[in-house]
Amino acid sequence: KVVAHIQIAGSTSAKADNWLWAWANSNLPGDLLSDAKLVRSFGEEKGIDELAQAYVLDVADDLEALGWGLTGAMVRICNALGAYRSPRGEGGGLYLILKSVNWAS
Repeated sequence: KVVAHIQIAGSTSAKADNWLWAWANSNLPGDLLSDAKLVRSFGEEKGIDELAQAYVLDVADDLEALGWGLTGAMVRICNALGAYRSPRGEGGGLYLILKSVNWAS
């Protein structure tokens, strides 16, 4: 068993056909959003709309690739170890980044 420190990147929705950044989702716990907010600031500074706007539409018709691509950008920007995707009941997924992973005592 392991214990991981995580941050929430965002979620995809098959119904809405888009990505929603975690920092824009008021239903998520604030203590798990600091890295997503860092990505938003990075996007604003560099003029990268996909990182700075709350929603990103799935224009390529590949919702999973959209989710993994944006989560991958967050992993890189925040120097995370990796990422995990949890399925959602309505289709799509919840994407998390792994900040640290240690063996459980």
